[in-house]
Formats: sequence, structure tokens, C-alpha cells
Amino acid sequence: MYRKIFNFAVTVITILTANLITTFITDKLISYKWELKPLRFTVLSMMIITIIFYPLFLMMQKWLDVLSRRFVKAGHSVAGKYLGLLLMFIIGLFILTCIYANLWYNINVLKLFTEGKFLSSF
Repeated sequence: MYRKIFNFAVTVITILTANLITTFITDKLISYKWELKPLRFTVLSMMIITIIFYPLFLMMQKWLDVLSRRFVKAGHSVAGKYLGLLLMFIIGLFILTCIYANLWYNINVLKLFTEGKFLSSF
């Protein structure tokens, strides 16, 4: 049972982190779209995305899986097997929520959290 929960936590954190990295790279690439003709930019961007992301996905999947497993296992030594897993999963999701909210809406979640406005912002 623990193994299934552990794999779920690692998979969720890995997927969200990989999406965050690829979104960041794609946004940087798209920021240049006004410098070329639309179809030329589209074709070049597709080529660049394929050239960059294919090897990146192969490497990133391994790196993020290892990193996520280490992150989640760190909770085991801090708070025990199940409680540590839950604690590190929640911390990982909170960190990713902070990054996504800042990226998408320019919202500082840590500031909301420290001011006690986190729950009221839902």
C-alpha cells in the first residue's frame, strides 16, 4: 500500500515539475514570435521544441524521478513512513503552487500565507 502511495506522490510531483520547466522554456521561445513571419516562426519553433525537448524529456524524466524520490524519502527520516510521505507531498505541492501562481497570475502565495489570506483567496 505504501509503495502505491509513494509512487503516486512521486509521479504527481514529477509531472508538475516537468510541466513547469517545459512551460518556462516554451514561454521564452514564444516571446520572440513577433520577430518573424507567423508561419516561419511556427515551423522554426516546432523544430526547436522538438530538438530541445526530445533529449530534455529523456533526461528530465530520469532526473526528476530521482529528485522526487529523494524529496519524498526525506520525509521518511523526518516524520516516519506514512506521515513523512504525506508531509513531503504537501510541501512539494505547496512549493509548486507558489511557483505556478507566480508564473500564471503574479501572485505571491508565501505572502498570502504569512498574512493569513491564503484560504480567503480561494
